[in-house]
Amino acid sequence: MPGGAEALMEEAELHDKALRIYALLAAAGRPMSVREIQRQLGLSSPSLAHYHLRKLERLGLLAKDERGQYYVRRLVKVGVLEAFFALGRRLVPKCLFYAVFFSVLLVFCALAFWNTTEPGLLFLALVSLALAALSWAHEAWRVWRRLPG
Repeated sequence: MPGGAEALMEEAELHDKALRIYALLAAAGRPMSVREIQRQLGLSSPSLAHYHLRKLERLGLLAKDERGQYYVRRLVKVGVLEAFFALGRRLVPKCLFYAVFFSVLLVFCALAFWNTTEPGLLFLALVSLALAALSWAHEAWRVWRRLPG
């Protein structure tokens, strides 16, 4: 199947409970049992969780380890996962990069220009960088909270 058609099929299959299960496993970065997934997502029964897990396994997105626990085999960016990138086995919000960037820039400017002859300009720059860092950190926190589990 061509790449574009496969991505459309995955996106069509990944909604509601299946997407929540997939996002939970991707965010956890470790294998989980059917009952653990069912409890963490508040699903009505383990058989409902198992149904969606089998569907995700058929799509090639999940696999089972030797203990029968499920883990992410292939990461796809659909739904809430579009706002994340994989760092090893962990998911990190993309906007966290900007929060760190502006925080580092804030510290650098404070240290490099502390003895400036224009304290008003330094104050404006530091306040602007602090607001940018806090805004991006808040957005990263909001995106992280959207992950199930």
